[in-house]
Amino acid sequence: KQYIEDRIWDYAYLNAGLRFSFNNKSFVSKNGLFDLLSKRVDPEKIRYPIIHLKGDDIELAMTHGTHFGEQYSSFVNGQNTTQGGTHLNAFRTALVKTIRDFYGKNYDASDIRSAIIAAISVRVQEPIFESQTKTKLGSINIGPKGPSVNVFVADFIKEKLDNFLHKNPEVASAIQNRIVQSERERKEIA
Repeated sequence: KQYIEDRIWDYAYLNAGLRFSFNNKSFVSKNGLFDLLSKRVDPEKIRYPIIHLKGDDIELAMTHGTHFGEQYSSFVNGQNTTQGGTHLNAFRTALVKTIRDFYGKNYDASDIRSAIIAAISVRVQEPIFESQTKTKLGSINIGPKGPSVNVFVADFIKEKLDNFLHKNPEVASAIQNRIVQSERERKEIA
């Protein structure tokens, strides 16, 4: 029962505003992936308010926590891609490039992504998955005539995240503090 409810919640997050009913329970999300992260993350264990960005065929919610490692939830056409794939790789790469460009510093990629908590969803025409269970996206392009997944995700992150950081200097400062702390911890361990 819990597994089914978790899947229904995933569909509610991916289809903001749509109401699902199951066993006399109602499942609805007003804010999409923002709600997904809000539900899964302890607000006392995040460094700054969740960043929520939406575009045509793409949605992203992200923050940094106090844990070690990287935590991602990724989706393609409503399918939970637990093993990621080309869209998640594109996000991880685009995040590093956008952050480096924004701060004008060549931060280590691991310091930028350390303690990240993110959810990304993309819509892909005719997706190609690497396994029958559809847990990893293998598609190179968004659609037959569309851009590559890399270009599509990178352009979105570069524009939307960069704009967000310029408009929210307190969040930009919190991200930079997290990166510098990560860098310091990594060097102390080494």
